[in-house]
Amino acid sequence: MLTAKSRLQGSSVVITLPSTNGVKPSANKEYIVVYSDDGTITLVPKIDDPFAGGEEGDFYEPDEWSDLSPRGREVW
Repeated sequence: MLTAKSRLQGSSVVITLPSTNGVKPSANKEYIVVYSDDGTITLVPKIDDPFAGGEEGDFYEPDEWSDLSPRGREVW
């Protein structure tokens, strides 16, 4: 089991991530940090917005279900 220890650096808490079998996180990569109530800290790699480069309407999908009417107990 890998372990890491936190330390204070200025006003920030720093945790150094150890490598395992030569595999380690990339340097200078941004992560989204999620703190859970149980004390778990999750790091999610941040990606560029995949919808940033398109024109208005490029990602529009027509409503394929518009001609169907509800039957049975779908709508109360």
